[in-house]
Amino acid sequence: MNLQQAREYINDSLHNPCTHRAKIVNGILSFLIIFSIAVIPLHFWNGIDWIHDELFFFDRLTVTIFTVEYILRIWSAKRPWAYVTSWWGVVDLVAILPFYLAQVGLLASPEIFLLLRILRILKFARTQGMELIALRECELHHHGNFELLPKEKVEKVIQKHPIVFLLGMLLPLFFTTAGLSVFIVFQGGTIPSAISILLFLFAFIFFIKAWLDYNYDVIYITNYRVIIQNRELFGSISNNIPYESITNVVPSNLGIFRWIFGIGDVHIQTADNTTDNLFFQNAPAPHHVVRTISTNRQKLLNAREGRELEELDALRKIKQQEEKIGDFIERREEDADKSEKTEES
Repeated sequence: MNLQQAREYINDSLHNPCTHRAKIVNGILSFLIIFSIAVIPLHFWNGIDWIHDELFFFDRLTVTIFTVEYILRIWSAKRPWAYVTSWWGVVDLVAILPFYLAQVGLLASPEIFLLLRILRILKFARTQGMELIALRECELHHHGNFELLPKEKVEKVIQKHPIVFLLGMLLPLFFTTAGLSVFIVFQGGTIPSAISILLFLFAFIFFIKAWLDYNYDVIYITNYRVIIQNRELFGSISNNIPYESITNVVPSNLGIFRWIFGIGDVHIQTADNTTDNLFFQNAPAPHHVVRTISTNRQKLLNAREGRELEELDALRKIKQQEEKIGDFIERREEDADKSEKTEES
């Protein structure tokens, strides 16, 4: 692997969140972010000064990883300066900047330094821009567990609203902080260690659940059909719904919280009433999603109606030609009969 290939490989892993490698990288970074935020309350806990060096080492390790990630993102970006000045570049810089400011004395207050570390949670929002990249991946590499039909094109990819993922991180944060607290307060021991491991296990399970819900619960809207994919901890469900089968598409964003943040559900009703799994929760801008599906459905129906009209017109012309041929044959037969009668007479 030469330098250019290595750069393309890293670009694919860091700047294209639809690839399998990028999902793994983002998952590891997200779990690391959870730990780096979960230890913040421990810095304000009196009586555990003995663990201060370990906490500082963990923070240095986290910042080192984020710094290497930031440098690799700049180096592998197709337009490095555009990345540095972009929103995502600023978010990545903010995640590491407080540590270096504190090291050079420009951030003297440790409390402000610790609180600024909470800004690392903004890195979770990086996957918010996945939709456009996922759309390109669908067209080029068949992203998702389906194959495109002949002449089929993915027009839009809908994930769950990013705030749902951020809220889903609260439980992993809580269980991680609780596990660390139990381990530190009781300084080891069989039972406290077992409780800590159990709490860390809960944190990991809830993290995986939130990660799967956000990254793998997707609606693909094509010019022929709607594909809803839902991934759970164990197994997945995929529904392919042709536009011909759809009778109604219903958006729902009841509640002031969902209305403010533009979160809602999309319910697709079909002619055979198999609507148990045709339900996508917590989609961003659900009315826009419904409008896109309805527009595509109407386009397909209009195209089909146009084809049917063309076929009817072609059949009508064929029938007219058949009638003309029949009339011509009848006239020829009548002329032949008249000729025979004339000859006989």
